[in-house]
Amino acid sequence: MNPERWQQLKRLFEEALEKDVGARAAFLDEACRSDPNLRKEVQVLLDSYGEDSFLEKPAFEAAPDLFQSETEDSLIGTRLGVYEITRKIGHGGMGVVYLARDNRLDRPVALKMLAPRYTSNSHFRERLKREARAAAKFSHPGIATVYALEEIGDALCIVSEYVSGSTLLKLIECGPVPAPQLLDIAIQISKALAAAHEQGIVHRDLKPENVIWTESGSVKILDFGLARFEPNRDLSPEVRITRSGVFLGTPAYASPEQLLGSEVDRRTDIFSFGVLLYELATGEHPFGVTDSMSTIARILEAEVPDLTQVNPKISRGFDRIVHRCLKKKAADRFENARDLQAELEQLSAGHNIEPEVRAPSALWWWQFHQAWVGSMYYGMLYPLWVVKKSFPGIEGSLYFFPAIIAVGVAANLRFHLWFTSRFYVSELPSQRRRVSRWIRLADWIFVIILAVSAIRIHTVHAVYATLLMAVAIGGLVASSLIEPTTAKAAFGSDDGEVNQGDG
Repeated sequence: MNPERWQQLKRLFEEALEKDVGARAAFLDEACRSDPNLRKEVQVLLDSYGEDSFLEKPAFEAAPDLFQSETEDSLIGTRLGVYEITRKIGHGGMGVVYLARDNRLDRPVALKMLAPRYTSNSHFRERLKREARAAAKFSHPGIATVYALEEIGDALCIVSEYVSGSTLLKLIECGPVPAPQLLDIAIQISKALAAAHEQGIVHRDLKPENVIWTESGSVKILDFGLARFEPNRDLSPEVRITRSGVFLGTPAYASPEQLLGSEVDRRTDIFSFGVLLYELATGEHPFGVTDSMSTIARILEAEVPDLTQVNPKISRGFDRIVHRCLKKKAADRFENARDLQAELEQLSAGHNIEPEVRAPSALWWWQFHQAWVGSMYYGMLYPLWVVKKSFPGIEGSLYFFPAIIAVGVAANLRFHLWFTSRFYVSELPSQRRRVSRWIRLADWIFVIILAVSAIRIHTVHAVYATLLMAVAIGGLVASSLIEPTTAKAAFGSDDGEVNQGDG
């Protein structure tokens, strides 16, 4: 989505909010008559705003008076079947969670029940059943175990393992998490996500409030209330009770495709995981601002701040992992959680997962080479202009204009790499992979043009011919020998090795 499209979307969204709910559909039909996709995008934002406009807080924290009730508290101390309810340990817009004792097996359990106002709502009852089915589909130490789905009278509740500990939200509120603990938590979550994804289950609401960190250091993912089985699974209609085009989740942790109501898959969880990792590493949300619309806009458009600048103790490798998780396009993220887990484990074991910058002096020479060659290329345009004037007509133009294109590519991309190496280091490896082939191709074109031009004018402009041939030979040597050597000294690999890995 380009900035103009976003501004149009934002304007229509704000205008729709000012109208009565009943009048919004007609307003959008008229305003988006020629652009049905725009109408769909505005409607998705309206739906997400209506479901959770408090963004970073659970609904019960933002407006507790809406969810507190005497009915909820009156269950404390009572028995529900074989379960003796001890106390309330949490609640949200849809459900209430109690600590209870299973008198039959004499163990503590967590009872997740629908809030009283939703007990008779078939949609919410089905969502709770779906959560139980999703979480009970497999067993993993990183996911709270579901013991049973109980229907006792009008009450419907999930009986699950009681996990004692603090949510990651509490951990984040204490500031950046130390690197060893951060990697341990990240690896545990990635393993749990991989297990869920391999069963075809996408969580869709991964956030700090839904992950418990226990005193023993283990991590448990909770709340599969918005879980969805991936579309390629053979599922009965009642399992997939949500549909594409409807936003469900928490906007501050939602992927761009999730916010826009597009089809989601496991890579949506990887994006949410990236937001969570960023928060654990810095104590700050990568897109967080004061209002929901601004946060949504930043998720859709803004680049992620460099982790190493916010927290210098973070390694470059971890920064690269987080940035890859937070790519706007799902195809640019990790393909699956197993690959993500593997890179985190390599990082934890002390292995480099990217070409690390070596000695500062080596990096300086590489930067100097990029800047010097880029400047020299532009300087050679004047002698080539002399060549053009020496051969009026098409021949002179054939020397000069392709040279301008080659210089524009080779020099500008070198300046781009120089800038990236100075101000956006985490993106340097990927940028080198993207542009190195283009630079090499432009180098060869420019060298050939210089050599041919020198031969053509050596009888009439001997000085310029000598200069052109000298630069052509120097450019050939620099591109073939000097530049790969400086790259290998600075990064441990030359551009050829980077290209091979990219291919």
